[in-house]
Amino acid sequence: MKTKLIMLLILTVALMANAVSAKEVATATLVDPADLPLNYAVPTPETVGNLNPAQWLLGGWFVGQESYAFIFNPSEQLTCQMGFQLTQVHMLLDFAGPVTFDVYADLGSAVIDPATGCTYPGEENCTGATYTVTIAAAGTYDIAIPIECECAYIYDVTGAPYIYYLSMHFPTAFDAQVVTDGIQAACTSYNDWGQGWQDLTDYFGSYGNVNMWGDVICCTDPVGVEETSWGDVKSLFR
Repeated sequence: MKTKLIMLLILTVALMANAVSAKEVATATLVDPADLPLNYAVPTPETVGNLNPAQWLLGGWFVGQESYAFIFNPSEQLTCQMGFQLTQVHMLLDFAGPVTFDVYADLGSAVIDPATGCTYPGEENCTGATYTVTIAAAGTYDIAIPIECECAYIYDVTGAPYIYYLSMHFPTAFDAQVVTDGIQAACTSYNDWGQGWQDLTDYFGSYGNVNMWGDVICCTDPVGVEETSWGDVKSLFR
């Protein structure tokens, strides 16, 4: 059984992940803290997920063979009118040295627990291919994973917004440091290390949520109707 403990909190750092243009291959882009004055926040619009600047490196937590997720509301982050198409998922990770690992991303529908009002990851709706990423040297990297998803609705027929989540899955065992935003918000980012999705606020507290976001393009032909999996899952939010 994996024990989840924060063994080391590295000094506060402020980082920024530049957008990666290549969509057909996974990329790992070294982040230079010296760019901070010019690149303080993830570019918007047409970006979903955690758009807050990075603040902390958390060591002794990430060991691979686990998954991370971030809940988002596209209606609050996009200029798109009807739907959006996810093309790439990003996550910041810090490495002590060279490593090679597998990773894949997905997009899913979030679920609300009626007892607590907490939103958590539900069904996976779009799962990407598995990519192998090689880190050549120590540093903090923007891990960008391509994904091909169909157009997804932003609102239901009543005009209420649908809630989604981004996730990254790391089937390989390896060590890294998680990067977080220093903003405490429950029911927002999650970690599954084999025991189901766990709210990271319960473990990270004021160190915040994981820096994970996605690149999207607007689309006008969302998939699914009430009888489809998209419509069935998101009917929970009416």
